[in-house]
Amino acid sequence: MPTAKFFALRGIKESLVNGYAVIGLSETIALRDELYQLAVSASRQLESFVLDSLCWVIAVITKRAWIDSCEEQRAAFTRTLCEDIMIHSTPCIGLITATYLMDEISGGSKCSEFNLPWEFHYMCKASFEKTHLLFLFEAALKVMHQQLQRSLTRQGTSPSGGHTIAYERRSALHAAERALNWAFTSPDANKLADSSFGGSMGAAATDGANDGAHGRARAGDLDDGDDYEAPGQAILDSDLQNRTPLFPSEWQTLLLDSSVLELFFSIYEATVSDQMHAYFSPGSSHIALQCMIQISGLRGKGIFAQTATKSTDSLRAEYANTIMQNQLRVLRHVCTMDFTNEASEDLVVATTQMIRRFIEAQLDEQPVTMVAGERLHTLALLAAGVPETFDYFGEVSKFICLLLRAASGILRSEDHHDIDEEFGDMDNYFVMQAFDELASAWTSIINEIREWGYLAEASLEGPAKTGISAGAGSGGAAGDADAQMDNHKVLKSFTQFLTSTAYMIRSEYIQLRMLACEDSAKESSSRNDAQSIDHGLLAKDYIVYEDQLQFFALLARLDIRTSMDRLYESLCSRCSALQSEFSRLENAMSNGPGADASDETTQRSIDILHEQIHWIVLLMGYTLADSGNSERVLIPASVSESSAVNHDIEHDYVVQGIMSILKTLQFELMSPSSILAAYGSPLLVETLFWTLRRIVPVYFMVDMSDYRQMSPHIVSAFGTPADGGNGVALIESILEFVRRAFDLWTGEEDVLQMCVDMLLAFSRRSSIARPITQSIKFSSLMLYFTSNIARFPVSIHGSMVEALASLCSHSSSEDHERAFLELKSLILMNIAQVVRDPAFGQHRDKSQIIGRLLDGLDMLDGIVASANFTNMHMIFDLLFEIQPFFEQMLSIYPRDQEVPCKIVQIVESAARYCDISSLPDNEHMVRFSLNVRSMLQKYQQSQEGTMSARPDTDMDTLSRITTLTLAISHLVRNEMGFAPNELERSISREMSDSFGETEVYGLYCIHTTATDTQLTTPTVMRVYMQLLSELVQFRLPSLIRWLPASTWQAAMSMLLAGIDNDIYDVEQRTYETINKLGAYIKVVGVQGISPEVQQIFQQSIQLFLSKLFSALLFSPFDSQLVEPAGTALVMLGLIDSEYMRNCFQNILQGKSASIAERLTAIYSNFNHGLESCEAVQLFLRSSGPIPEPIDSISLRQPLFEFLVSARAVIRVK
Repeated sequence: MPTAKFFALRGIKESLVNGYAVIGLSETIALRDELYQLAVSASRQLESFVLDSLCWVIAVITKRAWIDSCEEQRAAFTRTLCEDIMIHSTPCIGLITATYLMDEISGGSKCSEFNLPWEFHYMCKASFEKTHLLFLFEAALKVMHQQLQRSLTRQGTSPSGGHTIAYERRSALHAAERALNWAFTSPDANKLADSSFGGSMGAAATDGANDGAHGRARAGDLDDGDDYEAPGQAILDSDLQNRTPLFPSEWQTLLLDSSVLELFFSIYEATVSDQMHAYFSPGSSHIALQCMIQISGLRGKGIFAQTATKSTDSLRAEYANTIMQNQLRVLRHVCTMDFTNEASEDLVVATTQMIRRFIEAQLDEQPVTMVAGERLHTLALLAAGVPETFDYFGEVSKFICLLLRAASGILRSEDHHDIDEEFGDMDNYFVMQAFDELASAWTSIINEIREWGYLAEASLEGPAKTGISAGAGSGGAAGDADAQMDNHKVLKSFTQFLTSTAYMIRSEYIQLRMLACEDSAKESSSRNDAQSIDHGLLAKDYIVYEDQLQFFALLARLDIRTSMDRLYESLCSRCSALQSEFSRLENAMSNGPGADASDETTQRSIDILHEQIHWIVLLMGYTLADSGNSERVLIPASVSESSAVNHDIEHDYVVQGIMSILKTLQFELMSPSSILAAYGSPLLVETLFWTLRRIVPVYFMVDMSDYRQMSPHIVSAFGTPADGGNGVALIESILEFVRRAFDLWTGEEDVLQMCVDMLLAFSRRSSIARPITQSIKFSSLMLYFTSNIARFPVSIHGSMVEALASLCSHSSSEDHERAFLELKSLILMNIAQVVRDPAFGQHRDKSQIIGRLLDGLDMLDGIVASANFTNMHMIFDLLFEIQPFFEQMLSIYPRDQEVPCKIVQIVESAARYCDISSLPDNEHMVRFSLNVRSMLQKYQQSQEGTMSARPDTDMDTLSRITTLTLAISHLVRNEMGFAPNELERSISREMSDSFGETEVYGLYCIHTTATDTQLTTPTVMRVYMQLLSELVQFRLPSLIRWLPASTWQAAMSMLLAGIDNDIYDVEQRTYETINKLGAYIKVVGVQGISPEVQQIFQQSIQLFLSKLFSALLFSPFDSQLVEPAGTALVMLGLIDSEYMRNCFQNILQGKSASIAERLTAIYSNFNHGLESCEAVQLFLRSSGPIPEPIDSISLRQPLFEFLVSARAVIRVK
């Protein structure tokens, strides 16, 4: 009757948990001990799932009695478990019970329901981990050591006991893995708050370990199956930002023992050879890998605390020495494996995890040893204390190359077809994922050395640094055996080492990408026409592969001369091959119409060459320049220095590389009339323009004052005429390339858009934009654009006008006005001319008419986006001129979403980009405000009666609501400037009221044109809560004055939805808004407000209190939001203290007398703390029309004490 036994055990567990108060401690302990003896005596007679259930019940009972038991009782049971573990009978009851006990006490999802406060679970965990966890871990290690010795001494012999180990579902290794993943408690107040509230959404990772990188069943879900997923997958699914736990100092003796560290590596090797599971249970190899990953990242002051005989740095060096030696053994084994075999996936991926965790943990730890007054660098510590340091990093670099070589080998073989079908792309295969891991670790090393280089360069005038000297209290420097090693020598050696290995990695990566291009061409030729889509145009390679490209650039800059030489030669050779293919085609075509010029082989060769050039150009672009939009990007120092040391410009491959990009673009942009034009590559042309957008603003027309020294070759090739440079002529050539691109690739939207984006990037650099506008090429280009705009895709018209307007603003005043008039006439031709047409009312719904209007509005939006102090007055005049047409279109298209939405988009752009303070006088400012309000009114009227017809989740509808909300938000920030609120502005009351009424009407308009469901969608709610918080902060008197009661009700409902919201910034702004609004209500009062709005405020405050009280005391809560949320709670409590007291009394209902008494004392202490808090008293004494809310920082201590203490008692699991 195994099933009956299983459910009987479940009944015992439930009865004990629910009736513990009646049963008592002594009876509970007796029951636990009796069940344990039963498990030991009947272990071989019970079915596995019954035995597991029995051990689980023992663990649950032990936890329930843990706090009430004395330390002697706890220690006695722990000793019993340890003794049974070390006896290690099969099955081992001690191990199974210990593993379940760890699951129960660790908390989280693996913990059973006890219906007890969080305080109980926390105290159990803190007590258990202090001593007992270490004892169990040590016992498991002893068993693992015995297993290892048996497996090593009996290799090749058949065990007499059969495969009994396979029966044991919970192994010693399993228990050790649980201990290594333990998330330790901390006395730190911030970490205690994180634990109490559930952590922080803003934190990328916690200091605790993950709950296991593999999937685990909950304790009590007693299946007989293996806990672990398929090999490799579990490791890949783990959060790579998770780190090894911060072990306390008590674990130092055990965890830093080299034999213990080596044990896990040795066990993995043994589990792999134990194919029959005679000595290790199934899944042990995977668990061993998990343990190896964890011990590779030991960190923190506790585990490496200085001892009587060894310094912190000595301990770290010894630990690093052990890990490096063992990882080297694993690495050398892995490097002999066949990476094309998926059986190697688990070890390959785990090895990359070990390496990355070790390297990043080492770089994060700062040595204490001082070197001539400066702290010893981590890499210098490794080199001084670990003889195998350079061997280790050399093997890692070899591993990186082998991964890339394996990927290349797969592409050469027939296996890649199966990989593409399963993974979609080679870069999704585990080999490339492993490469990405190592690339990240390698990047950390290079950046660390570069940062040191910058600091060392800044202190070159300091004294020479020689020799290692121990800092005060260091207890002797690690690596005394090599006392001549210092930061400068070691890091210089590391730089030389990285430079030498970088060449191999770069070469393998380039080869891989070239092979991938060949494979892509083969795959394209095997697809049918419907499938033959250029994926590069859908997912841009410079975005998809950005991390790999940045890694390549980092490696290339270690030896920029060799890197650019290789890239330049590769580009030239492939361009030469491409020219040969085109010449062959041209000759074949000249032989007559019957010649088969475009055979499949030639086409495929051209496609391969185009894609390979595309990748080489991408690599050049990332190597030569960094990305950057908001601030000026300078030429990398290594690039400039490499260029400067060349004797002549012909051998300067930095300059020649850029020139080769221009020549490649020139070749690709052959005349549209050429019979070979159809064989060009829009993908390559787009990539070339993208690279120029990245490079030209950095290298052309350089400002010599930005650099201490500049390469004369760069200045000569790309500098200003004043510096003797040829930059202006090259820029004129680029303008000609743009013209030819628009002629040749008129239908390729991505190519044309990239040309426009490049021009926009040029317009942001005045040193480049001015020569452009002075060039005759630009005048002809602008004429070409404005005359032929109808030929180009409508989607680029707006950005085209923006680019032209931005460039024109750098020209002379006369030329600027003339160019602006050209663009203005282009816009009016599509708006004013259409609307003024007498037949407009009759033909308004025709697609051609609507298309022209949308095109004109799009161009208008573009010219508004180009606003700067040079053209802003002209843009305002244009907006005033077009205002009547806006209103007419809004009146005519009551149900059409496109035209009204585009008009709102223009309002949003105007509020975002046009500085209202630049208007000449108050009259113009008020006029602008009235115009915006008029459009909002027309827009709101045009939407009446249409809300129910729109799907709530329609993306276009949500985009329209978002745009409208952003328009009002930008308007508030624009017209308020730097003023803290509307009453502290040095402007006329008329103008302030005008904008205030417009902005309040905007909020009303949002609520009348959108449903509640639409407003609470994540995207809309983010911008809505931003607007509401800004209105309450800057325009609260105006809101009180003009906002209708119905809209107040809707806004309060949105604030209620923002409390305990899943979106971080929504929740944060909600509490800020409640604080500000609450301060006004408390200090200023609601006497002058309409009774209806007063009632809304009163009801809303009570709803806010109820929900906020419940969220802060019961729900998982972002610890970073506790302070603003708690301040909002205090503010609401000051407004309606009676209702807050009622909320607390409701919490006490149903609680036991002891818990109710504790909670009452906690609440009373909280109130006393508020009464004595200076910030609260200062707020209560404040006055004024717009009072400031309570200082949340001053509230932190009493607030956190109350919430953490109350949650410890109230939260039940």
